[in-house]
Amino acid sequence: MEHQWRNADWNSIRVFLAVARLHSFRKASEELGMSVNTARRTISRLEDQLGYLLLFREAEGVRLTDEGRRVVLAARDVENSVSDMWRVAAMAERDAAGPIRLAITEGLGSFWLTPRIVDYMNDTGAQNRIELQCAMRSVDVLRMEADISVQLEMPNRPELKVKRLGYLHLVPFASSSYLEQFGRPKSVADMVNHRVVEQQTDQLRGYELDKIFGPKIAERMVRMKTNFSSAHYWAVAKGAGIGLMPNYARAIGGNVEHVDLGFDFRVEIWLATHPEVAKSSRHRAFIDFLTESFDDSRFPWFGADTMSPAEIEKQFSREDLRSYFEGFTARS
Repeated sequence: MEHQWRNADWNSIRVFLAVARLHSFRKASEELGMSVNTARRTISRLEDQLGYLLLFREAEGVRLTDEGRRVVLAARDVENSVSDMWRVAAMAERDAAGPIRLAITEGLGSFWLTPRIVDYMNDTGAQNRIELQCAMRSVDVLRMEADISVQLEMPNRPELKVKRLGYLHLVPFASSSYLEQFGRPKSVADMVNHRVVEQQTDQLRGYELDKIFGPKIAERMVRMKTNFSSAHYWAVAKGAGIGLMPNYARAIGGNVEHVDLGFDFRVEIWLATHPEVAKSSRHRAFIDFLTESFDDSRFPWFGADTMSPAEIEKQFSREDLRSYFEGFTARS
């Protein structure tokens, strides 16, 4: 008897997984760049090949049948195998001078890691091209969107090699001009009379002010919202309002002051790599460099315990850290 999976092609499996994950033909077709009718025909053809229904079509979307749930588990294994196959092929095609593709959040990539990468290139004489993708979302390393990812949420794919690099501590800052005009809040309750600059991305979910002050007041408080760290930093430095920034923000430059409201927002910094990457010596060397770049024995603001901006400024009086950000922005 012919095996029922024999005639099922990878594209059909890919469409089925997207529909099952999103519970919608429309959303899946938008993600995959195809028409809704094409997605429907693809699933119908797969169901004909297998001999049973995979999905219940309902008014509010789609729902997996019992057989569909079992097929999802098997199809994910196929997806992982295909991703591994292409990863192995891609790695085999690259020679010793091939690129190293790093995805990292825009703030850490622009403000922290870029100057360190320049030092890495100069100090090691590395001939590899570094392709830096400052992503506002978590990339899929298993699908080769990057070789290495540094992100602010823990990867949930068990196939990945994952390690925590450190912590990012976000505290309130405002420009001197803003504080002169609107005063300095002494507590979270005082914030109700202030303007807020909010950064919201896939990895930073916003300040959730509506849970503290209620939706109407929160909407009035947030006077500017952005998804980019550089735009966020620039808006706060120019006096748009009070915003959360890394506790080392003053070291970057710009006339901003810490607004001590008695709290900080801590997020974890994670490193994710595909298992095949570890077989490359140049990637291993670069991963070691990334690990050292967030080593809290050298850069204690990335440690588990919060350092205040004042404490960090004392650290920057040391000769090995004093000039790190010099030249990025003009200091006042």
